[in-house]
Amino acid sequence: MPALTHGPLPARVYWVRRLMILATAVLLVFAIARLLGDGSDASSSGDGGDAASLAADSPSSSAASSSAASTPTPSPTLRATPTAPPTSAAPVLAAPVGLCAGSDVAVTPKVEKGIAGRDVAVVLQLRTMTAAACTWRVSPSALAVSITSGKDAIWTSRQCPGAIPRGDVVVRKAATTEVTVVWKQAKRSDADCSSRTDWAYPGWYHVTAAALGGEPSDLQFKLATPTAATVTVTAKPKQQPKATRKPTKKPSSSASSSR
Repeated sequence: MPALTHGPLPARVYWVRRLMILATAVLLVFAIARLLGDGSDASSSGDGGDAASLAADSPSSSAASSSAASTPTPSPTLRATPTAPPTSAAPVLAAPVGLCAGSDVAVTPKVEKGIAGRDVAVVLQLRTMTAAACTWRVSPSALAVSITSGKDAIWTSRQCPGAIPRGDVVVRKAATTEVTVVWKQAKRSDADCSSRTDWAYPGWYHVTAAALGGEPSDLQFKLATPTAATVTVTAKPKQQPKATRKPTKKPSSSASSSR
């Protein structure tokens, strides 16, 4: 180092050389450190890439990816609540074919409840005896209903044809078709079907029904006594007279003056 500072040249030249040597050393150190740093980064990045490729090529990762691809993503759906199947299916009714003959229609009357003085519903159950199903036109000329008590004729649809409904019905052999005839107020009938006739008394009666050309069917039923309505009267409490106070007598003027 003394050779660099002492010689035939000026001292400034020696200081410049000295600075250049130091700068060269610093540059060498920086370059070596940069090279070492780049090498470590390259090795680490290479290891990461290899690890990633190994992970991608591993059987577990491929199996997981295939299972994820094969399993569909569940989506929200509405599920209907299962209901129990019906115990017995409704029977299939036969379709009507042609018109019914009156002689092929069986009429069975039924009276569930009859009360004297009130309307009595006579239900007529219709069935065919041979055809599976046919159409029958109900009218006063095709159907007859009568009510008797012994030999006494009480009511008949011939005198009151308006009680017979009119219209077409399907009559079947495997099922019953019902038609209702109303005996108005359980009264006797006359030639004009007027409302001025007498009521039928409570007791036992016979109703007979038949289709035109068919066999009549008879039913015995009871006409019950109507129950009187119970009237309940609520007693009203009697109002007590209000107590009255007697007015106080004022003293007379003479008594006051004598005092």
